[in-house]
Amino acid sequence: MGKKILVVDDEEDILFSIKTLVESMGHEAETAANGFEALKILGEKKFDLVLLDIFMPEMSGRELMEKILADPVLKDQKIAFLTVVYLSKSGKNILKKLRPVEYFQKPIEIKDFKTRLNRILE
Repeated sequence: MGKKILVVDDEEDILFSIKTLVESMGHEAETAANGFEALKILGEKKFDLVLLDIFMPEMSGRELMEKILADPVLKDQKIAFLTVVYLSKSGKNILKKLRPVEYFQKPIEIKDFKTRLNRILE
C-alpha cells in the first residue's frame, strides 16, 4: 500500500505535476494551493509526508511549517521542502532550525526525486 502525501504549492501546474509523479510511484497524493488550505486538510487527515513549497503568498511554507511544529497534534508531521528558492547561508540556518526531512530544489530531476522520496517514506 502506498503512502499518503500532501503537496502544497501555489502553482497549479506544479501541484498537478508532483501529484501525478507521486501517484505514478504508487502513493496517494492530495493537494493544497496555500498554507491555510493545507492546515485545514492536515486537521482532518493524517499524511505520511507533506511536500511544501517555501515561497507562497499569504502564508509562506516557512510560516506553515512553524504553525505545524507549534501544533501539539501535528508537530511530528514529516515535512520536505519542494521549492525554487536557492538558500543563502542564513536560509540554510533557518532550515536547520525547522528540520525538514528533505529539501528538493525545483525543477526536480525525476530519478533523484523518486530515490530521495522513497528513502523518506521507508
